[in-house]
Amino acid sequence: MSWALGSLIGIGVKLDFNKSYPVNDEPRLWQLQTEFMTEAEGLFGSRDQAKIIYQPSWDVDGPHVRYTPNKDGAFAELGFNAKTDWRMVVYQPSHETVHLLDQHGGQQTNLLEEGAAVRFSLDMMNKYGFDPAGLPEIDSYKAALKLFDSLGNEPYFIAKELRSKCDKFILIDATALKAKCPDASERIISKMLSKPVMR
Repeated sequence: MSWALGSLIGIGVKLDFNKSYPVNDEPRLWQLQTEFMTEAEGLFGSRDQAKIIYQPSWDVDGPHVRYTPNKDGAFAELGFNAKTDWRMVVYQPSHETVHLLDQHGGQQTNLLEEGAAVRFSLDMMNKYGFDPAGLPEIDSYKAALKLFDSLGNEPYFIAKELRSKCDKFILIDATALKAKCPDASERIISKMLSKPVMR
């Protein structure tokens, strides 16, 4: 069964992660996706309502976002290491959910967006009762997280205001960042807006 909604509605049911494997439980996987999106919109602002969020899937090269051929929507493709591991199923799609907010067609994201995605995924792990120790594993994601956290005591609030002003993470510019974070150096702002390959 394939799941897709134009506007997602969170489901307030507590999940029991001991009843199934993720690869065999599409309804539970979809429930997580809807809950992550509800949380993400609360923290970062509304998603692009013109785009559809589809059922998460699996890919040997995941996790990442996969766009439909006509770019009407997208979905999280999770790594094979998550097929039997709910901990990874919370970590991976929650990260990709932040990228699903804007759906910019596969353009390279900036480090600010990547850092927001990492922070969100770690916080979702804590919320769902999983230990985030050892994550992220890749240095570029660790650097992105450090940059996002450097926004101040309320990085989610600042990120939400930046998205509101600039429309999308990818459109946030140095002027907007400096206005919200006047103590940030030009070097840090430049790093936040850089778009390195993350793998």
